[in-house]
Amino acid sequence: MASDSLDPLAGVTGFKRLRYRVEYWALEAVAWFIPKLPYPALEQLAHELGALAFAVDARGRTNALENLRAAFGDQYTPDERERIARDSYRNFSRTMLSLFWSSNLTDGRWKKVLRVEGLEHDTCHHDPAEPGIYFCAHFGNFEWLSHASAYAITKGPIIFQKFKNPLLGPVFSRLRATSGHEIIPQERVLIRMLKVLKAGGKFGALTDLSLDPKHSTVAIRCFGLWTSSSPILHALRDRTGAKLIPCECVPRPDGTYLARYLPAVEVPPNATAAEITQLCWNEIERSIRARPELWLWAYKQWRFKPSKGPAEELSRYPSYANAAKRFDRLLRD
Repeated sequence: MASDSLDPLAGVTGFKRLRYRVEYWALEAVAWFIPKLPYPALEQLAHELGALAFAVDARGRTNALENLRAAFGDQYTPDERERIARDSYRNFSRTMLSLFWSSNLTDGRWKKVLRVEGLEHDTCHHDPAEPGIYFCAHFGNFEWLSHASAYAITKGPIIFQKFKNPLLGPVFSRLRATSGHEIIPQERVLIRMLKVLKAGGKFGALTDLSLDPKHSTVAIRCFGLWTSSSPILHALRDRTGAKLIPCECVPRPDGTYLARYLPAVEVPPNATAAEITQLCWNEIERSIRARPELWLWAYKQWRFKPSKGPAEELSRYPSYANAAKRFDRLLRD
């Protein structure tokens, strides 16, 4: 019998321990079942599951509708905002189902459902001496974007995702490593990323999450409203000279996906961390504006708002946004 030190549920007792075990068994059952489905079935299943999640997730649905109002104002009617929000849930459902189906993306088969575009105009993608940071958002099929990069560019490290239930993380790591990526722990991850980039490696990063200003953040404009964002792209580029390459994976009319690698961001000399972070976000926002139904609108993108400012702008923030002194300090800085 394994010792407690090797037991991921060490210290977890009673009903919670049983619940964690049941969640794990259910997840493994899904991971076994989904790859057996024909590819076209994923879209129909995601369509139904996404609509169901939109209907029952009252909090997330409210966040999504508030975010759409904040981002676009009167550009969309309330009915159109509801349609975009529902389709956003459907997109996320399909992205997750696609992740579970990933074991079918073998070296030969992945090209049947994934097309790649944009690698021909920049030597960075295939130059083993030139570091590149591939940044994207929770937009389109961001899970398959990782697999596309592994097959079309190079295999690299992926940060291990932790859950409250410690049994779930290894399952998702296994799915994300099916194309050959290496799963690395979160501890000392910045040092590991720097080592990879200084050796001419490539690294991917999701960069559209708003962070609490109590952490090391910078203020940027997101759809015209202030939010706090991580300056990680600036920090890595500043120490390694890596190119900053926006990328995305979007659905095509025939049900397959297009992994698109856009031109590297042009960074002016002496640009600050906030300026570089803003430039990168502008690339992401351009894609979201073009196809808003592909972004994860249920996330609280504007958790903080300024305590003072033009009344018209302050009224645009979602109802969940709160004024905080630490956010005001970030804006002043």
